Amino acid sequence: MSDTNDNSKLQEKLELLKQGNSKDKFYNAGKAIVSAIPSFSWLSIGSLAVPFYEHFIKDPSSQRLHDFLEEVVQNLYTLEQQCEAVSFDNPTFQTTFKKAIRIAECEHQQEKLEALRNAVLNSAIPNSLKDDIQVVFLKWIDEFTVSHIRLLRMLHYIDNYNEEEFLANLPDLEENRIFYNQVLLELRGKGLIKLREVYETFEEEPPTASFIDDAEEILKQETDEIESIISDLNPFQARRKYEKNFRTVKHTKNIDKIISNVKHNSQKSITTELGKQFIEFIENPLV
Repeated sequence: MSDTNDNSKLQEKLELLKQGNSKDKFYNAGKAIVSAIPSFSWLSIGSLAVPFYEHFIKDPSSQRLHDFLEEVVQNLYTLEQQCEAVSFDNPTFQTTFKKAIRIAECEHQQEKLEALRNAVLNSAIPNSLKDDIQVVFLKWIDEFTVSHIRLLRMLHYIDNYNEEEFLANLPDLEENRIFYNQVLLELRGKGLIKLREVYETFEEEPPTASFIDDAEEILKQETDEIESIISDLNPFQARRKYEKNFRTVKHTKNIDKIISNVKHNSQKSITTELGKQFIEFIENPLV
């Protein structure tokens, strides 16, 4: 009997949550702001902005938020049936849910909305993640692009891809190599992946310019012996002197190197322990 009452109370709370957001308090605040914009001459900016905001911003975003909440609530009920440890009274879950709603209100990309949904679901399951870590993870979901999340997943499950499948998930790679290399650096900067430093050693060309300078100096001093000087020069002497003049350059592993390793089946997962925790946080616990 008590379980039935608890479920009824939960249903009421979640319905109120959805209704409260469907009224869109943020929209009303935005409407008040744009209505207060002063008019210029005969054109009232405020009167134009309100219907524009309502038609192009408020209505689509409210519908997306409603759909997001519907899906999250349905998944929460399913999760509760599958996992006895689920708790909707957990403050961590409640805070995560509210933060996820705020982020979802300004988001339209499905992959990021799915990551938010999964974060809410996972926050309802007791786990070893500290509250602070979950707060940071939510911030990263908001901050990251879909490309960040997608590439991180690909690097984590790298064993599941061959070269063709890997490239199929990066259809715009050809014109966006610099962007994807920047994504790699940012993921590394967050401590989510490890990028190995690659060292390349090559032999430098002998510094022939110095020999030319020396020859010119000699020519200035001994102009009458030019032919003999040139004939006496041993062109291989300098090369033997510099044959061991090598230079080593350090490169950070880039997207092309990763793809090359995938092609030769030599690329392993490069996600850190923190990266693995983030992946688990945004994966669907119902799958």
